[in-house]
Amino acid sequence: MALLLTAACRQQVAPPVEAAAPEKAPGPDGQVVAARQMTAEQVSALETAAAKDRQDVNSRARLLAYYSQGSYIPETRRLMLWMIANHPEGIRLGDQLYRPIIDSGLDPEGYQEGRKLWLARLVHHDLPVEELNNAAAYFKLSDPTISQKLIMRASVKDNDQKFDLGVAYYEHLADGPAWKWLKPLGK
Repeated sequence: MALLLTAACRQQVAPPVEAAAPEKAPGPDGQVVAARQMTAEQVSALETAAAKDRQDVNSRARLLAYYSQGSYIPETRRLMLWMIANHPEGIRLGDQLYRPIIDSGLDPEGYQEGRKLWLARLVHHDLPVEELNNAAAYFKLSDPTISQKLIMRASVKDNDQKFDLGVAYYEHLADGPAWKWLKPLGK
């Protein structure tokens, strides 16, 4: 009985309450978060600015941040096609890098348009590694053979690409016919 009384009389100390850390926005100054929270009027003003200046990268990056949060397929397609033609290395807003990739499943027409633009660019032999990497990422799911060739081309310029080449070959082989008909042992 004395034990219970002693335990009950002890003063309980509540754990210290820590102040919640303020949520940090991506990018050095929250540019991506700000772009995603734009009003319709702000988006319209950026569209107008981008239409007036074909090289306005900042407006297009902010529009990509805004359109990336919803089902804005035609708008995203237009910006991605512009990026393939003008900035195939990608464009940056804060810490966020936007790469010129159109999902063939979500936008088959846009993918085909982008495919034509990429193939026209890829005839040049002096492309930087960043462009080759973005082109390889573009073709990865729909045209894995093209993607692998681009990774090989980039690996000639950059030794770090050899790992990516191995991963691409593994992914291509793992989805190939040999893996589909292989029977487990003992069956």
